Amino acid sequence: MRPVLTLIGSLPPLGGGVDEALKAAVEMQRAHGIELLTDGEQRGDMLSPYTEIPGIQEGRGVPRITGRIRPMEDPARFTKVRDLDRLRSLYPGAAFKVSLTGPATFLLACAASGAGPSYRGPMDPSLHDDLTEALGPIARELGHRGASLQLDEPILSQGMRDYGPEIHRLDLLASELPRDRMSLHVCGGLARTKALDALFRLERISVLSLAFAGKAERENRALLEPRSWEDHDIRLGAGCIDVQVSRPEEVMKPSEVAALLREIGRTVAPEHLAFVLPDCGLRATAPDLVPSLLENLYRGFEDALPREA
Repeated sequence: MRPVLTLIGSLPPLGGGVDEALKAAVEMQRAHGIELLTDGEQRGDMLSPYTEIPGIQEGRGVPRITGRIRPMEDPARFTKVRDLDRLRSLYPGAAFKVSLTGPATFLLACAASGAGPSYRGPMDPSLHDDLTEALGPIARELGHRGASLQLDEPILSQGMRDYGPEIHRLDLLASELPRDRMSLHVCGGLARTKALDALFRLERISVLSLAFAGKAERENRALLEPRSWEDHDIRLGAGCIDVQVSRPEEVMKPSEVAALLREIGRTVAPEHLAFVLPDCGLRATAPDLVPSLLENLYRGFEDALPREA
C-alpha cells in the first residue's frame, strides 16, 4: 500500500483575495504531485482562526482568552469549515485534509500572559477542557464533509510532566471522525522526552506525523523501532524534507529525500507508512523556495516509492 503525498498544512501567503489565494494554494499543490490537499492556511496563522470561538478574541495580533470558552452556535460558520466548502465546490473530486491547532499548543501560546477572569492560568485543566469541548463540533463538521483532520500539537515535543490529560483530550477530539481519517502532527526532536511513548497511547488517531529531515529532527530516526508501530496499530507520517531553508542550495535534493525515505523504510514496514510530507508547515519558508522544495519532495518520493506498473 503506497503512502500518500501531502503537506502538514500551511503555505506562504499567496496574495490576492482569500478565494484567489485558496485556489492558488491548491493549484500549487496539484502542480507538484500532492495527493491529499490542504487550504494552505491562507487566512492566517495556526492560531488566528480561534478568535471566532466565544471567549477568545484578537489582541494585538495574538488571540487572547477573554471569558469562558464555549462552542460556537453554528460551527459550520467556522472559517476552516467554510474554506473547505469553497474548495470542495471548486475541486469536487479532490481529497482534503484540514489542520486544527491542538488545545495544549494554542493555550500555552495564547494564555501565557493571562487566561481571563474565568481561569486560573494557562495550565488550568478547565481551560483545556473547555477549548476541547468547543473544538469538538468544528471537528464534527469537517468530518461530515468527508475531510481528513490533522491535529497540530508541536508543544508536545517540549516535554510534559504528565501527558495523560492531553492525550485524553486529543482522543476526545479525534472521536468526532473515523479513526482512519485522523492524524496528529508533532514537530521537533522527541528523543529527549517521553512524548512518543505517550503518543502511542492514543486510541482514536491512526497516524503520527513526525519530522526526520531538519537538524533538530534527525534524532527522531533513532526512535523508529518497528515493534512500536506494529503493536499500537499506528502508522507514520514521515517528514522527509527540511523546511527551514533560506537559500536555494539549502533545499534538499530529490536524491537526499529518497535516501531518507529508504532509511525510514528499512525500519518501518511499508504498511505502517501512511504519509510522506515536509517536516513542518511552510508558512515561514521563503516563498521563492517553496516550489523547488515541493518538487524535490515529489521527485524523491517517486524515486524511493515508485508507482506499481
